[in-house]
Amino acid sequence: MLFYIALIVILLVIVMVLILHMSLDKKVVYKTLKNKHVVVTGGSSGIGKATAIEAAKLGANVTIIGRDVTKLKCAVSEIIAQCMDKSTQSIQYAALDVTSEYEVISKCIADLETDIGPIFMLVNCAGTCICGQFEDMKVQDIKMMIDLNYFGTAYTTRYVLKSMKERDEGMIVFVSSEAAFIGIYGYSAYSAAKWAVRGLAESLFMELVGTNVRLTLAFPPDTDTPGFEKEELTKPKETKLISGCGGLQSADNIGKKIIQDAMIGRTYSVFGFSGQMLSILNGGSIDSTLQVLIQVFSMGLLRAIMVSIILSFHKIVKNGLVERKQLEKQKVQ
Repeated sequence: MLFYIALIVILLVIVMVLILHMSLDKKVVYKTLKNKHVVVTGGSSGIGKATAIEAAKLGANVTIIGRDVTKLKCAVSEIIAQCMDKSTQSIQYAALDVTSEYEVISKCIADLETDIGPIFMLVNCAGTCICGQFEDMKVQDIKMMIDLNYFGTAYTTRYVLKSMKERDEGMIVFVSSEAAFIGIYGYSAYSAAKWAVRGLAESLFMELVGTNVRLTLAFPPDTDTPGFEKEELTKPKETKLISGCGGLQSADNIGKKIIQDAMIGRTYSVFGFSGQMLSILNGGSIDSTLQVLIQVFSMGLLRAIMVSIILSFHKIVKNGLVERKQLEKQKVQ
Protein backbone atom coordinates (compact mmCIF):
# COMPACT_ATOMS: atom_id res chain seq x y z
CA MET A 1 0.00 0.00 0.00
CA LEU A 2 2.77 2.44 0.99
CA PHE A 3 4.59 1.57 -2.22
CA TYR A 4 1.60 2.62 -4.34
CA ILE A 5 1.16 5.86 -2.35
CA ALA A 6 4.84 6.69 -2.83
CA LEU A 7 4.56 5.90 -6.53
CA ILE A 8 1.53 8.19 -6.93
CA VAL A 9 3.36 11.00 -5.12
CA ILE A 10 6.42 10.58 -7.37
CA LEU A 11 4.25 10.60 -10.49
CA LEU A 12 2.44 13.74 -9.32
CA VAL A 13 5.76 15.48 -8.72
CA ILE A 14 6.99 14.48 -12.19
CA VAL A 15 3.78 15.77 -13.77
CA MET A 16 4.07 19.06 -11.84
CA VAL A 17 7.70 19.46 -12.93
CA LEU A 18 6.80 18.87 -16.58
CA ILE A 19 3.88 21.32 -16.45
CA LEU A 20 6.06 23.97 -14.82
CA HIS A 21 8.87 23.44 -17.29
CA MET A 22 6.55 23.85 -20.27
CA SER A 23 4.64 26.80 -18.77
CA LEU A 24 7.49 29.06 -17.69
CA ASP A 25 8.72 31.74 -20.08
CA LYS A 26 12.24 31.22 -21.39
CA LYS A 27 14.44 34.08 -20.19
CA VAL A 28 17.13 35.87 -22.15
CA VAL A 29 20.38 36.05 -20.19
CA TYR A 30 22.53 39.16 -20.72
CA LYS A 31 26.29 39.04 -20.14
CA THR A 32 26.97 42.68 -20.96
CA LEU A 33 25.24 46.06 -21.00
CA LYS A 34 27.56 47.49 -23.65
CA ASN A 35 26.05 50.55 -25.37
CA LYS A 36 22.79 50.12 -23.38
CA HIS A 37 21.26 53.12 -21.61
CA VAL A 38 20.84 52.48 -17.88
CA VAL A 39 19.03 55.04 -15.71
CA VAL A 40 19.31 54.90 -11.92
CA THR A 41 17.15 57.02 -9.62
CA GLY A 42 18.71 57.80 -6.27
CA GLY A 43 22.03 57.23 -8.02
CA SER A 44 24.16 59.79 -6.18
CA SER A 45 24.88 57.53 -3.19
CA GLY A 46 24.28 54.18 -1.52
CA ILE A 47 22.72 51.28 -3.39
CA GLY A 48 21.84 53.51 -6.34
CA LYS A 49 25.44 54.57 -6.92
CA ALA A 50 26.63 50.98 -6.46
CA THR A 51 24.24 49.70 -9.14
CA ALA A 52 25.29 52.52 -11.47
CA ILE A 53 28.96 51.58 -11.01
CA GLU A 54 28.21 47.93 -11.73
CA ALA A 55 26.32 48.89 -14.91
CA ALA A 56 29.26 51.06 -16.02
CA LYS A 57 31.64 48.15 -15.46
CA LEU A 58 29.50 46.16 -17.89
CA GLY A 59 29.75 48.81 -20.60
CA ALA A 60 26.50 50.74 -20.11
CA ASN A 61 25.85 54.40 -20.79
CA VAL A 62 24.64 55.49 -17.36
CA THR A 63 22.43 58.35 -16.21
CA ILE A 64 21.99 58.88 -12.49
CA ILE A 65 19.07 60.88 -11.14
CA GLY A 66 18.97 62.76 -7.85
CA ARG A 67 18.29 66.11 -6.24
CA ASP A 68 21.70 67.21 -4.96
CA VAL A 69 23.82 68.41 -7.91
CA THR A 70 27.05 68.40 -5.89
CA LYS A 71 26.58 64.76 -4.89
CA LEU A 72 25.55 63.85 -8.45
CA LYS A 73 28.74 65.36 -9.90
CA CYS A 74 30.91 63.50 -7.38
CA ALA A 75 29.08 60.23 -8.12
CA VAL A 76 29.54 60.71 -11.89
CA SER A 77 33.32 61.02 -11.34
CA GLU A 78 33.34 57.78 -9.33
CA ILE A 79 31.29 55.95 -11.95
CA ILE A 80 33.51 57.15 -14.83
CA ALA A 81 36.53 55.72 -13.02
CA GLN A 82 34.89 52.27 -13.13
CA CYS A 83 33.84 52.30 -16.79
CA MET A 84 34.62 49.38 -19.08
CA ASP A 85 35.68 51.83 -21.80
CA LYS A 86 35.94 55.49 -20.78
CA SER A 87 36.43 56.60 -24.39
CA THR A 88 33.06 55.32 -25.61
CA GLN A 89 30.75 55.26 -22.57
CA SER A 90 28.57 58.21 -21.64
CA ILE A 91 28.10 58.88 -17.91
CA GLN A 92 25.90 61.80 -16.88
CA TYR A 93 23.41 63.01 -14.33
CA ALA A 94 19.96 64.60 -14.31
CA ALA A 95 18.84 66.77 -11.41
CA LEU A 96 15.26 65.70 -10.67
CA ASP A 97 13.05 65.26 -7.62
CA VAL A 98 11.13 62.04 -8.31
CA THR A 99 8.36 63.22 -5.98
CA SER A 100 7.52 65.89 -8.59
CA GLU A 101 4.37 65.83 -10.69
CA TYR A 102 4.25 63.13 -13.36
CA GLU A 103 4.54 65.68 -16.19
CA VAL A 104 7.87 66.97 -14.78
CA ILE A 105 9.26 63.44 -14.42
CA SER A 106 8.12 62.31 -17.87
CA LYS A 107 9.67 65.38 -19.54
CA CYS A 108 13.01 64.77 -17.83
CA ILE A 109 13.09 61.11 -18.89
CA ALA A 110 11.94 61.95 -22.42
CA ASP A 111 14.83 64.43 -22.71
CA LEU A 112 17.28 61.75 -21.54
CA GLU A 113 16.05 59.35 -24.21
CA THR A 114 16.30 62.07 -26.87
CA ASP A 115 19.88 62.93 -25.86
CA ILE A 116 21.31 59.49 -25.10
CA GLY A 117 18.95 56.87 -26.52
CA PRO A 118 16.10 54.63 -25.35
CA ILE A 119 16.31 53.39 -21.79
CA PHE A 120 17.18 49.69 -21.70
CA MET A 121 17.29 49.39 -17.90
CA LEU A 122 15.59 51.55 -15.28
CA VAL A 123 16.73 51.01 -11.69
CA ASN A 124 14.41 52.61 -9.12
CA CYS A 125 16.61 53.18 -6.07
CA ALA A 126 15.32 56.53 -4.80
CA GLY A 127 13.91 56.06 -1.32
CA THR A 128 14.20 56.92 2.34
CA CYS A 129 13.18 55.61 5.76
CA ILE A 130 12.08 57.40 8.91
CA CYS A 131 11.35 55.08 11.82
CA GLY A 132 9.11 55.41 14.84
CA GLN A 133 5.84 54.26 16.37
CA PHE A 134 3.09 55.14 13.94
CA GLU A 135 1.06 57.34 16.30
CA ASP A 136 4.14 59.46 17.03
CA MET A 137 5.20 60.02 13.43
CA LYS A 138 4.74 63.36 11.70
CA VAL A 139 2.00 63.21 9.07
CA GLN A 140 4.26 64.99 6.56
CA ASP A 141 6.93 62.30 7.04
CA ILE A 142 4.40 59.55 6.33
CA LYS A 143 3.30 61.29 3.14
CA MET A 144 6.88 62.01 2.08
CA MET A 145 7.82 58.33 2.34
CA ILE A 146 4.85 57.27 0.24
CA ASP A 147 5.64 59.97 -2.34
CA LEU A 148 9.34 59.10 -2.60
CA ASN A 149 9.36 55.33 -2.16
CA TYR A 150 6.16 54.52 -4.05
CA PHE A 151 5.27 57.33 -6.47
CA GLY A 152 8.97 57.95 -7.20
CA THR A 153 9.05 54.38 -8.49
CA ALA A 154 5.59 54.21 -10.05
CA TYR A 155 5.85 57.39 -12.16
CA THR A 156 9.27 56.65 -13.69
CA THR A 157 8.20 53.08 -14.43
CA ARG A 158 4.93 54.16 -16.03
CA TYR A 159 6.79 56.38 -18.46
CA VAL A 160 9.37 53.82 -19.67
CA LEU A 161 7.00 50.84 -19.73
CA LYS A 162 5.13 51.64 -22.96
CA SER A 163 8.22 52.16 -25.11
CA MET A 164 9.89 49.06 -23.65
CA LYS A 165 6.85 47.00 -24.60
CA GLU A 166 6.84 48.49 -28.09
CA ARG A 167 10.52 47.57 -28.55
CA ASP A 168 9.89 44.25 -26.76
CA GLU A 169 13.03 44.61 -24.68
CA GLY A 170 14.11 46.21 -21.45
CA MET A 171 14.57 45.70 -17.74
CA ILE A 172 13.04 47.49 -14.78
CA VAL A 173 14.36 47.09 -11.25
CA PHE A 174 12.36 47.97 -8.14
CA VAL A 175 14.32 48.32 -4.91
CA SER A 176 11.97 47.39 -2.08
CA SER A 177 13.07 46.07 1.33
CA GLU A 178 12.87 43.00 3.55
CA ALA A 179 10.37 45.15 5.44
CA ALA A 180 7.99 44.43 2.52
CA PHE A 181 8.01 40.73 3.46
CA ILE A 182 7.14 41.14 7.14
CA GLY A 183 5.84 44.00 9.26
CA ILE A 184 8.45 45.17 11.79
CA TYR A 185 8.12 47.37 14.86
CA GLY A 186 9.08 50.96 14.05
CA TYR A 187 8.84 50.50 10.28
CA SER A 188 5.07 50.99 9.96
CA ALA A 189 5.02 53.93 7.53
CA TYR A 190 8.13 52.78 5.66
CA SER A 191 6.83 49.22 5.30
CA ALA A 192 3.56 50.53 3.89
CA ALA A 193 5.46 52.35 1.15
CA LYS A 194 7.67 49.36 0.35
CA TRP A 195 4.72 46.93 0.39
CA ALA A 196 3.08 49.24 -2.15
CA VAL A 197 6.21 48.97 -4.32
CA ARG A 198 6.06 45.20 -4.02
CA GLY A 199 2.36 45.13 -4.91
CA LEU A 200 2.98 47.22 -8.01
CA ALA A 201 5.90 45.03 -9.07
CA GLU A 202 4.06 41.75 -8.66
CA SER A 203 1.12 43.05 -10.67
CA LEU A 204 3.50 44.20 -13.41
CA PHE A 205 5.15 40.77 -13.44
CA MET A 206 1.88 39.39 -14.71
CA GLU A 207 1.31 42.24 -17.18
CA LEU A 208 4.74 41.48 -18.69
CA VAL A 209 4.16 37.73 -19.14
CA GLY A 210 4.78 36.77 -22.77
CA THR A 211 6.97 39.82 -23.48
CA ASN A 212 10.74 40.26 -23.39
CA VAL A 213 10.45 43.13 -20.91
CA ARG A 214 11.53 41.97 -17.47
CA LEU A 215 11.13 43.23 -13.94
CA THR A 216 13.32 42.44 -10.95
CA LEU A 217 12.18 43.21 -7.41
CA ALA A 218 15.01 43.57 -4.89
CA PHE A 219 14.59 43.12 -1.12
CA PRO A 220 17.80 44.42 0.50
CA PRO A 221 18.27 44.11 4.27
CA ASP A 222 20.04 46.77 6.35
CA THR A 223 22.75 48.20 4.10
CA ASP A 224 25.69 50.44 4.99
CA THR A 225 24.69 53.65 3.19
CA PRO A 226 24.31 57.36 4.07
CA GLY A 227 20.56 56.76 4.10
CA PHE A 228 20.96 53.98 6.64
CA GLU A 229 22.98 56.30 8.91
CA LYS A 230 20.07 58.76 8.90
CA GLU A 231 17.60 55.93 9.47
CA GLU A 232 19.54 54.83 12.57
CA LEU A 233 18.94 58.26 14.13
CA THR A 234 15.17 57.64 14.23
CA LYS A 235 15.14 53.92 15.08
CA PRO A 236 13.58 52.90 18.39
CA LYS A 237 15.65 50.49 20.45
CA GLU A 238 13.30 47.61 19.60
CA THR A 239 13.71 48.24 15.86
CA LYS A 240 17.50 48.20 16.16
CA LEU A 241 17.42 44.88 18.00
CA ILE A 242 15.07 43.29 15.46
CA SER A 243 16.62 44.62 12.24
CA GLY A 244 20.12 43.98 13.56
CA CYS A 245 19.45 40.24 13.50
CA GLY A 246 20.04 40.19 9.74
CA GLY A 247 23.46 41.89 9.89
CA LEU A 248 24.66 44.81 7.77
CA GLN A 249 25.36 44.41 4.06
CA SER A 250 27.67 46.61 1.97
CA ALA A 251 26.14 48.79 -0.74
CA ASP A 252 28.66 47.45 -3.28
CA ASN A 253 27.58 43.84 -2.73
CA ILE A 254 23.89 44.73 -2.90
CA GLY A 255 24.28 46.84 -6.04
CA LYS A 256 26.34 44.18 -7.81
CA LYS A 257 23.89 41.40 -7.02
CA ILE A 258 20.88 43.48 -8.09
CA ILE A 259 22.41 44.06 -11.54
CA GLN A 260 23.48 40.41 -11.86
CA ASP A 261 20.04 39.11 -10.85
CA ALA A 262 18.32 41.44 -13.31
CA MET A 263 20.59 40.33 -16.16
CA ILE A 264 19.90 36.63 -15.61
CA GLY A 265 16.17 37.26 -15.34
CA ARG A 266 15.45 36.71 -11.65
CA THR A 267 12.19 38.25 -10.55
CA TYR A 268 13.28 38.42 -6.89
CA SER A 269 16.71 39.62 -5.80
CA VAL A 270 17.23 38.59 -2.17
CA PHE A 271 20.21 38.54 0.14
CA GLY A 272 21.43 36.08 2.75
CA PHE A 273 19.52 33.36 4.58
CA SER A 274 16.85 35.72 5.92
CA GLY A 275 16.08 36.98 2.43
CA GLN A 276 15.92 33.48 0.98
CA MET A 277 13.62 32.28 3.76
CA LEU A 278 11.30 35.28 3.57
CA SER A 279 11.03 35.00 -0.22
CA ILE A 280 10.06 31.32 0.02
CA LEU A 281 7.45 31.95 2.69
CA ASN A 282 5.98 35.17 1.32
CA GLY A 283 7.03 35.35 -2.30
CA GLY A 284 4.75 35.58 -5.30
CA SER A 285 7.37 34.92 -7.97
CA ILE A 286 7.84 31.81 -10.12
CA ASP A 287 11.40 31.83 -11.40
CA SER A 288 12.16 28.18 -12.06
CA THR A 289 11.01 24.62 -11.51
CA LEU A 290 13.66 24.13 -8.82
CA GLN A 291 12.47 27.24 -6.95
CA VAL A 292 8.89 25.95 -6.87
CA LEU A 293 9.97 22.49 -5.66
CA ILE A 294 12.02 24.04 -2.85
CA GLN A 295 9.03 26.17 -1.84
CA VAL A 296 6.65 23.20 -1.86
CA PHE A 297 8.84 20.85 0.17
CA SER A 298 10.44 23.30 2.62
CA MET A 299 7.42 25.46 3.47
CA GLY A 300 6.42 23.63 6.63
CA LEU A 301 9.90 23.64 8.18
CA LEU A 302 10.60 27.25 7.25
CA ARG A 303 7.23 28.35 8.63
CA ALA A 304 8.10 26.72 11.96
CA ILE A 305 11.44 28.56 12.00
CA MET A 306 9.75 31.84 11.08
CA VAL A 307 7.19 31.53 13.86
CA SER A 308 9.98 31.20 16.42
CA ILE A 309 11.73 34.27 14.95
CA ILE A 310 8.55 36.37 15.04
CA LEU A 311 7.93 35.32 18.65
CA SER A 312 11.47 36.43 19.53
CA PHE A 313 10.65 39.82 17.97
CA HIS A 314 7.48 39.99 20.08
CA LYS A 315 9.60 39.34 23.18
CA ILE A 316 11.85 42.29 22.29
CA VAL A 317 8.81 44.55 21.93
CA LYS A 318 7.30 43.36 25.23
CA ASN A 319 10.61 43.93 27.06
CA GLY A 320 10.78 47.44 25.61
CA LEU A 321 7.24 48.17 26.80
CA VAL A 322 8.12 47.00 30.32
CA GLU A 323 11.25 49.20 30.34
CA ARG A 324 9.27 52.30 29.28
CA LYS A 325 6.61 51.70 31.95
CA GLN A 326 9.31 51.34 34.62
CA LEU A 327 10.93 54.60 33.50
CA GLU A 328 7.55 56.38 33.65
CA LYS A 329 7.00 55.11 37.21
CA GLN A 330 10.44 56.34 38.26
CA LYS A 331 9.70 59.78 36.82
CA VAL A 332 6.42 59.96 38.75
CA GLN A 333 8.19 59.01 42.00
